[in-house]
Amino acid sequence: MRVALIGNMNNNFFSLMRYLRDAGVDAELLLFADEINHFLPENDTWDIEKWKPYIKQTNIHGGALGQYFKMSAADIRKEFEGYDYYIGCGFAPAYFYKAGMKLDLFTPYCVGIEYTYRITKTKPLHYLKEKIEAHYQIKGLKYSTKVVGTIDEESREKAKRLGVKTKSLPLLMIYNKEQASCKDDFLTTTIDTFKQHYPVVFSHVSHFPTGSRTWQIKRNDILIKGFAEFAKQATTNPLLVLFDYGEAVETSKALIKELGIDDKVMWLPVMSRKKIMLLLEHVQFGGGEFGGAVWGGTGWEFMAKGVPFFQYVDMADAVFEANTGMQMPPFFNTNNSEHISILLAEYSGNKDKLSEQGRTLKNWFNKEAGQELAEKYISILES
Repeated sequence: MRVALIGNMNNNFFSLMRYLRDAGVDAELLLFADEINHFLPENDTWDIEKWKPYIKQTNIHGGALGQYFKMSAADIRKEFEGYDYYIGCGFAPAYFYKAGMKLDLFTPYCVGIEYTYRITKTKPLHYLKEKIEAHYQIKGLKYSTKVVGTIDEESREKAKRLGVKTKSLPLLMIYNKEQASCKDDFLTTTIDTFKQHYPVVFSHVSHFPTGSRTWQIKRNDILIKGFAEFAKQATTNPLLVLFDYGEAVETSKALIKELGIDDKVMWLPVMSRKKIMLLLEHVQFGGGEFGGAVWGGTGWEFMAKGVPFFQYVDMADAVFEANTGMQMPPFFNTNNSEHISILLAEYSGNKDKLSEQGRTLKNWFNKEAGQELAEKYISILES
């Protein structure tokens, strides 16, 4: 079985490619010409030379209309041909429509399916661009896509309205079968700092302006307030690790100052996933998103490393399982600062209990989201 994975948002398909190859599938990653640097494969592995033979650079720009209109159907087919099956994300359906090819599986990375809706309302040229993108993306979904795999209800309903078959299929976001071997002075110093504190609470969620739609999903303030309440009565030396990432970092810093915990907070620069995954081996707790949605990449990363983490998913276990095809993972499901404070005190005070929680999470990941999830992708292709 020869499989092409087209696009690499969040390094999702680089992770999937590695699991597929571990399962004996001849999978290759086809990168768009304009992939975000932060999500290139070399930023998600310490052993890029091992995987380079299976990574191909295309001349196709995902979502760039000028490039889309310049390329002929034959040009696109030349970039993609030679595989038994195709899995794509981003603007892949539109390109397959123009090429007259079939995309076996499309896995959207945006709520509501990327490039199918208009975001800009005030800039006429941007509005027109998004309208044209949506036109061709929808054509690609209707006429060139066999299956849309997603656990997002909005994406699923949109696909159904377009007459596309859907499957409950989570994004496979993290490859956790690689041992880190890093000689990075900054990381070494950071880890040494972590070792001087207990517990270390780690959150690499971005910071957005209060009241914005994204802020309502992230709600970093809930974790910060919960940590502050815990830190005031802790008999150890706790540390909250946050990232200088997002439009409203200063808002979070102001809250931290107001709460009087400046000396218990460490700010890190934006860094690649491979570096984050190494740091996660040296923390006790993770902080995810508290707006009620199914977690994003940060939650997967915590689970892949077996780090107990706080997150809020506003969904009953049975509903979660029906929507995602997975059992609800055993994270700390809360959006209450006081509850976070209580859990921090309870679990940091019982290291055996904390370790067991971490093992349970990692076992869940290995069963539901690692190699076993890759097998579900294979089954969908073969069905």
